[in-house]
Amino acid sequence: MVPFDSPVSDFMTRELEVVHAEATLAEVARRLDERRISGVPVVDAWNTPLGVISRSDLVHSGRLRAGNHRGGVALRLPELLAGDVMTKQPVCIAPHAPLVEAAKLMRQHHIHRLCVVDDAGRLIGIITTQDLTAVVRDARVDRPVSEIMTTPIVSVRAEQPIGVAIERLDKAQVTALVVVDGDLPVGVFTQIEALASRDLPRATPIDDLFEPAIICLPSDTRIHRAAAQVARLDVRRIVACRDREAIGIVSGLDFARVVAGEFDAAAPAA
Repeated sequence: MVPFDSPVSDFMTRELEVVHAEATLAEVARRLDERRISGVPVVDAWNTPLGVISRSDLVHSGRLRAGNHRGGVALRLPELLAGDVMTKQPVCIAPHAPLVEAAKLMRQHHIHRLCVVDDAGRLIGIITTQDLTAVVRDARVDRPVSEIMTTPIVSVRAEQPIGVAIERLDKAQVTALVVVDGDLPVGVFTQIEALASRDLPRATPIDDLFEPAIICLPSDTRIHRAAAQVARLDVRRIVACRDREAIGIVSGLDFARVVAGEFDAAAPAA
């Protein structure tokens, strides 16, 4: 079992993917896609973090650039630089800080990654909600995912246009929508699909873009088993279902709740 007071340095990623403020948004989108990550630090010449740019930033700026013209495109990246749209003053943490502190910061700021910096403020690592998910898996937390899932879910119908999905992603400030056919969950529309749809017509049906695949687990699945599924399948979220109906979504920030101590992980299993 992994104690949640272990230092961040034991779990952080040291092989860093970074960009500079002069990188174009198209270059950032390509780097995120190639590395299959959702965000990167923006650093200066001394490797000091200036900010973080994520898919959320790209989706928001791309939706604003595309506008709301009915016959227009759903998303178009503007000719801006990473420094123009990054989230400034990134949340940082020391390598010796405990995991519980990292989890609390992620929950407080509703972010999926922290910059790990040395005493001089230089970037030496990244700790993410994916790292915390693996910690929860190894801690064997034996409570149902219904206790940590986010509700209600934000959904779209498979036949709706991608313009609606992208607008809903941005306005609801979520990273994924559950795609439903009737009441049945059939997939998820994430920021990855949103960015892949750039320059497509707003009216393009969601059905034409996403692959109908979804990880749907019963809401009484044990938390450590759900975390193991997320890690094994290299996905970022699962849908919690009851009688084939989607009732909640579980992402890395929900697993961070466990590490942050926001519920009693030691309580008797239900």
